[in-house]
Amino acid sequence: MRRTRFLRDCLLALAAMGFVLLASARTLPRPATVQFVWMGGNDCPPCVAWRAQQLPKLEKTEIFESITFSYVPKTIKSSVPPRFFLPESVKPLKDKLDAASSGRTGSPQAAVVVNGEVFDYFFGARSAEDIEEMLRAARDGTRYPFPRCVKLLAGGRGCAVTG
Repeated sequence: MRRTRFLRDCLLALAAMGFVLLASARTLPRPATVQFVWMGGNDCPPCVAWRAQQLPKLEKTEIFESITFSYVPKTIKSSVPPRFFLPESVKPLKDKLDAASSGRTGSPQAAVVVNGEVFDYFFGARSAEDIEEMLRAARDGTRYPFPRCVKLLAGGRGCAVTG
């Protein structure tokens, strides 16, 4: 009787250890695939300024080498452009960007996409330093420096779904 209970307890302990090992193997941190999509055009003064002043700084960072950057020209009065006008790297994201933007117009609009999903969607120009910090956190799975929005409110300013 004691021997049977001892063997059962050993088998249960081994099974528990196996589950712990499997669970930890699935949660090992891995660098994520990150894409930064910037949408704005020449009719938008903050967009032009960001491309001239902040983008060159961002391009010189270590994080920029490890992500995909996509520039999407769009006018202030347009929402996410039709698929036909999107760069090849952005076309697969069209439906997700439409959903995240809620069809809102205005510029600049930007999205941080992690493993093919919208991780953060925002309006406005941010500094190269802020974006570098955002991209690093998204890639490495560390604390994100801003409140995240994965879906904007359709009728006005604000976020409908936070991350």
